[in-house]
Amino acid sequence: MRFLKLSLTVAFILLSVASQASSPYSWATYYAPKRTFNVTIDGDLAEWNSVPGFTMNQEKFLFVGQGMSPKTWGGLKDLSATFQVVWDEQFIYIAVHVVDDKVTEPHGSLARNNDTGSWDDDSIELMFDNDGCNMSRYYVGDLMHHEFHFVFSEKHPFVFDNFWKFQAGAPQPMFPLPDGSQEPLAYPDEVMVKNEVTSVFAQKPYLGAYAFKRTADGYNLELRMALPGASMKPIYAGGNAIGFDVAVNDNDLGSGPLKQEMHWSGMNDMFWRDTKFFGKLMLY
Repeated sequence: MRFLKLSLTVAFILLSVASQASSPYSWATYYAPKRTFNVTIDGDLAEWNSVPGFTMNQEKFLFVGQGMSPKTWGGLKDLSATFQVVWDEQFIYIAVHVVDDKVTEPHGSLARNNDTGSWDDDSIELMFDNDGCNMSRYYVGDLMHHEFHFVFSEKHPFVFDNFWKFQAGAPQPMFPLPDGSQEPLAYPDEVMVKNEVTSVFAQKPYLGAYAFKRTADGYNLELRMALPGASMKPIYAGGNAIGFDVAVNDNDLGSGPLKQEMHWSGMNDMFWRDTKFFGKLMLY
């Protein structure tokens, strides 16, 4: 009877925290097990075989906006992805396998202006709301809310963190669409900056390590990093839900704008500016 009561209590805690999820999608909650194996950050994901993965392999995961359309998607070999997550008291560990039949070297990440950037390269975006507060308008230098871009390259991979700075009076940034109309890119009083952190990702506050590996059908990303402000303990032991999202960018030409973007949760509105559109990462 005591075991039954304990089990019911744990189940109630998990359901209560899961109900706080802001994502409109029922699948956007991932239960990450605690790390039980050595993770070597080399892009080889063989040691991850026992970890449950989530696969984005349907049209419903494609972002519709900024001129992108599911009509450009060529199916699973064109773009799909599986991610896995484990954790310990110091770090979160993430493995992503991307299926992409035309992997290209970065061009946007190399541009100095903001007309193109890491969002137009073959890359993986990882979003974190470390304390699970569902806040919006997070900026460069925020230690607990992030939009990371990990840009694939066999020559020179890049890492970017948050892309926006507060600037009072700045007009609302808009994205020009192919038909001449515009849609919001951020909020008023914000300006975009390219915040490359490749050279400092191993330092505080990230304490990170990452590696890409080219595969026969695409590429892998493997990483570990600290999440300041997150409670790195199980939900049933008082840990907090962590806002989390995964996106994969696909540029088949290696130039010009992004062809398509696949998401776990953030297909709504300006997901990159508002953590309430993230899914939930639950440690257990």
